[in-house]
Amino acid sequence: MFRDRPHRTLVGLTAALLATVSLAACSGGGSSSTSDSAAGSNAVGAEPGPAASGSGAAGDSAKEGTAAQPGTAFRGASGGPADTGTGAVDPAVLTAPGSTLARRATVALKVRNLSQSVAAIRSLSVASDGVILAENIGTGGTYVPLEDRSKVTATTYGEITLSVPATRLDTVMAELGKLGTVIRSESSSEEVGKQIVDTQSRLETMRESVDRVRALMTKATDLTQIVNLEAEVSRRQADLEALEAQLAALKNSVARSPIQISLTTETDVIAAPKPAQDTGFMAGLLGGWTAFTSSVRVVLTIVGALVPFAAAFALVGVPLWLAWRRRRPAPATVTVPTVLPE
Repeated sequence: MFRDRPHRTLVGLTAALLATVSLAACSGGGSSSTSDSAAGSNAVGAEPGPAASGSGAAGDSAKEGTAAQPGTAFRGASGGPADTGTGAVDPAVLTAPGSTLARRATVALKVRNLSQSVAAIRSLSVASDGVILAENIGTGGTYVPLEDRSKVTATTYGEITLSVPATRLDTVMAELGKLGTVIRSESSSEEVGKQIVDTQSRLETMRESVDRVRALMTKATDLTQIVNLEAEVSRRQADLEALEAQLAALKNSVARSPIQISLTTETDVIAAPKPAQDTGFMAGLLGGWTAFTSSVRVVLTIVGALVPFAAAFALVGVPLWLAWRRRRPAPATVTVPTVLPE
């Protein structure tokens, strides 16, 4: 009885060992099947998404022994910044500053040939993505004051108004200065950012107002209400279109800049800019002395103009007056009797 126990124990241990080996083999086969099935579904199914491609790129980087530098922005499919090293988008990239200055300029030039200069300005406008807004040849407009309008002809004077991108205004002005002698040049800028923001706010409010009135129209059942609401919609729609046109004009004034150009071939046709007036005690003293001398000059001019008339009167009028006095009869003497009291 005791002789059979070692044999039975050995058989039991052998059976337990075989069962453990079988279980390990089954679990390994199951994991292999799972991997194979996942690989098969990956191969047969759709293309891998961004996560798979990203993990593949990370695996390649790990194999090559390289790592992404900290702080480098990751760019998505659109090319824009998606993330930084800290996990936040850089606000400086998202909110790029924009100019809200409306710029304009005027320039007067003395050129040798008017037609050649006009052709050069047209070519410059095309090269600068500009547009010719107005062109007056041989007429004295109101853009630049003229000294002598009698010299204004079709071959001696002309005016052209261009509209160029605001970013090219300085370049165009420099090129215009090469066409001739600059008589005068002026430029100005106006900040319209506040007007643009205010107009945009009013525009959004007006759009919401129009939508509310249209929503009320769908619920109206009375004909009088419908007519009144239609009139209100028309009025608000007109105000909305006016605001849209105003906003478009403001944005266009920022995007493009007008240039008023005056050309002349004659000397002293376009008035030169006047120097700035001085101020202070000496300036007042000189101004007063100039006014005094001008007044004296006017008085002397009037006296000089009256001298010939006075001389003629003295030579002709005085003898005639004396002769008339001599020929006039003496007045009769009337004697009044004296009455004495009794």
